[in-house]
Amino acid sequence: MIPTSLIPDALFIPEASKRGRTLFERVESILAIAEPMLGVDRTRGDRAYIRRQGDGWLFVTRDPQDTIYFPLDSPLRGRPRYRWIDGADGIRRGHLETEAADDR
Repeated sequence: MIPTSLIPDALFIPEASKRGRTLFERVESILAIAEPMLGVDRTRGDRAYIRRQGDGWLFVTRDPQDTIYFPLDSPLRGRPRYRWIDGADGIRRGHLETEAADDR
């Protein structure tokens, strides 16, 4: 189990990581990577949400409302909500900036 302080709030996973012939298999292959990294526990009803970014990346979070940048109605609009760390495995781990974490 990953210590809570090291669990990222979001992931950028390369679309090339998808495996399977059907849409279900491809989604499940990404969730199999993302959910353990995000600390998702399906037995508690948790789940991860995948959004295609159109540039070869999948944005994955525990919250379907999470966004990469602050929304247009925010005083911080357009600024990144995450601090990104590139992993050796090709997955980028995002940790919410202090301002974004305070919004939760």
